[in-house]
Amino acid sequence: MNKNSVKYHEICGMSYFGSQTDGLLRFLDERNRVKGQKTWITTVNPEFVMATISDAKFLDIINKSDIRTIDGIGLIWAREVLKKKRGIKRWWIALKSGVEILGGKWREELISGSDLLADFCKKAAKNNEKIFFLGGFDDRAKRCGEYFFKKYKGLKYDFSEGQPGVKNEEVVKKINAFLPDYLVVAYGMKKQEEWIEKNLKNLKVKVVMGVGRSFDYYSGALERAPKWIREMGLEWLYSLFKDPKRWRRQLVLPRFIWMVMNLK
Repeated sequence: MNKNSVKYHEICGMSYFGSQTDGLLRFLDERNRVKGQKTWITTVNPEFVMATISDAKFLDIINKSDIRTIDGIGLIWAREVLKKKRGIKRWWIALKSGVEILGGKWREELISGSDLLADFCKKAAKNNEKIFFLGGFDDRAKRCGEYFFKKYKGLKYDFSEGQPGVKNEEVVKKINAFLPDYLVVAYGMKKQEEWIEKNLKNLKVKVVMGVGRSFDYYSGALERAPKWIREMGLEWLYSLFKDPKRWRRQLVLPRFIWMVMNLK
């Protein structure tokens, strides 16, 4: 699968990988096998988009990543809405697309960090590859690794709690000593992308990706939404229900909707 055969979507000024997860995994294999390049993946949702509007440096960091995936049904909704000019037709398509999304349309285009993390672990166990878990609260990187080790027999993994508990030089040294095929970083939005940008050139890895709060799910610290809710793109709502203190962060969603409806 060469680059020219890969489909991309342009949404809110960013280009996103437009194939399904299987296509992404094949693309990563070819990119590493043919070019021997590291690949930095960012999984972008509306919260990311709104953060880049007020932070040009963060936008620059996101654009430096090699692959951006659609990790939020709001971006799919925005893509459909922005096909119409501002006015009544746009409001109509906004409502129509919202209903279709709730019915499951376009769900295959979502590639979430949490799901991709599980795919990496499964693939690593099957192909004798290695994965490194970095970050998360307390011992969640360790517990996340233990979860996948039990799930996928033979998985080779290591972990570190990372900042602020361990000096950055020691973290990078530990990662490079392990030589992982996959490095997943759970420092939360923006912090994890800043850390990857800062350290990428010194990391001996094939694929690196920020995974937000994914360790919370797989460590057992937070119950993940049922699959049918995730497929509707409403995992954020389920997480809010389970963890109400996140309500302030979710205020970004109505702002995102309003921005999309008023874009030229």
